Amino acid sequence: MLGRSDAGLETTPIWEATSVPARGAALPAVDAGREQAILEALLRPIDPNDGHRVGNDRKEHELRALFAALPMLEAMELHRRLRIARANDAVVAAFGRLVVERRQRLLAFLGDARRRAA
Repeated sequence: MLGRSDAGLETTPIWEATSVPARGAALPAVDAGREQAILEALLRPIDPNDGHRVGNDRKEHELRALFAALPMLEAMELHRRLRIARANDAVVAAFGRLVVERRQRLLAFLGDARRRAA
């Protein structure tokens, strides 16, 4: 809200609204290349030399980095897809194979996309 105050000084807004679609509005689909990279990371077998814990920690770290690289609206769309969990979605099926604690951490990270973008 720019304008003139009573003293004749120009004022500036404290904040500007972000371009987030209204609740229920369609979000853009995740870019096919980025989605393929996420799917490959989810399906990649753990290196036997790493062991179960270290290998899954690496996978979670890689997924977090891929999620962080998503534009805000694509992150919001992926978060919505993973929460809805439709059976015919390959990313959802692969994500569902992660242990609950990792899924929760990664979903929380995706759900925080607006704050990170601010």
